Amino acid sequence: MITSAEAQLGKNMAVLAAITTVVSFFIGAILIGPGFSGFHPTWGPINNIVGFFQGIGHVFTIGLCMKLFGADNKPNLRIISSIVFIGATMQLVYSLAPTANSNSVFDTTLNAAEVSAIAGTGNFVIFILYALWALTVVSNDSESLLPSWASISARGAALLIIVAQGLSLFGLIPATLWAPIFILGGVVLWPIFVCGLSNAFGQKV
Repeated sequence: MITSAEAQLGKNMAVLAAITTVVSFFIGAILIGPGFSGFHPTWGPINNIVGFFQGIGHVFTIGLCMKLFGADNKPNLRIISSIVFIGATMQLVYSLAPTANSNSVFDTTLNAAEVSAIAGTGNFVIFILYALWALTVVSNDSESLLPSWASISARGAALLIIVAQGLSLFGLIPATLWAPIFILGGVVLWPIFVCGLSNAFGQKV
C-alpha cells in the first residue's frame, strides 16, 4: 500500500519527468539543431543538467509506480519495473558525464562528444524497455487509476517506439521516417502518459 507522502512524491516526480522530457527535446532539436554533431559548448551543459533531472524524475516515478500498482503481487510488473529502474538509473548516472569531462581539471582521454556518444549507447535498448514497461503498467492497472487518455497514450507511445527501434535495428527505416515516428511516440505521447501517472498518484494523496 502506497502512503500519501509517497503518492505526493510520485505525483511531483512524474510531472518533473514529463516536463524535462519535452525540454530536453526542445534543447536538442531546436536550440542545438539536428545538423550539429558533437557536444555543444553552450547548450550541451544545460541539456545535461536537464537530463539529470529527467533521470531523477523517471527513477522516482518508476520506483513509486511499483508500490502504486502493487508490483509485489504482480511478478511481470515487478520484474520489468526493476529492469527499467536500472536502465533509468544508468541514464541518470551518465547524464552529467559529458559536461564533467568537458570541464575537467585533469587531462582526459576522451573528448566531451565521445563521452556523450558512449553515455548514449544503451539508450536504444532502454527506450524499448520503457515501452514494454508502459504496456505492463497499463495492463496491471487493476484499480483503473490511470485516466483513459493516459492508457491510450501509453499504448500509442509504446507501439511507435517499438516499431521505430525495431525497424531501425535492421536498417529498414529511413531517418526521415524514423524521426517523426519517434518524436510522436517519445516526445508527445510519452509525456502525456507520464502526466497520467501523476494523475494516478494524485488519487492516492
